[in-house]
Amino acid sequence: MILYVMRHAEAVEGSDSLQDEWRYLTEKGRVAVKKVSSSIAKFGPKPRLTITSPLTRAVQTAEIAAEKACRKNVVVASGLLLPGGDIGELVTHLKSCKDAKRVMLVGHEPQLGSLVASLLGREDAVISLKKGSCVTVKLDPDSNVKPAAFLWYLVPGNKRTTSFLKAFPQQ
Repeated sequence: MILYVMRHAEAVEGSDSLQDEWRYLTEKGRVAVKKVSSSIAKFGPKPRLTITSPLTRAVQTAEIAAEKACRKNVVVASGLLLPGGDIGELVTHLKSCKDAKRVMLVGHEPQLGSLVASLLGREDAVISLKKGSCVTVKLDPDSNVKPAAFLWYLVPGNKRTTSFLKAFPQQ
């Protein structure tokens, strides 16, 4: 399975009158996710299933990304992608979606970085995804040790990086 892991794009700041779950994308965030999604569509197979956090900024990011995906793309909101969600449960759910073949996750940091580190068998690595960026891995749902291989990382405004060490230099 090809797994696209995308962090939501830039959103407005929360305030007393705007709760965290209702924060929405800024115009800059919308433009960034459109560009990244267009690039993803050029690099190869497009996602058929998009699973997103139910928070507004993630749903908006997922909907924009899905516009660039194949016509049969399905967008589903899941509480597994809420901030602080359990990585183990998320991995188990992903492995059950193996028939989808190409899945995009849209969510939040630090959960997504921890997920990518876990899938790559690099729990010791600090992986932090930038807003609107996408990491792509090849996931083997039948493997438990190191279930994924790094393919590339794309940050808004940058070229696609195919080296894990260049994408996520360790301190």
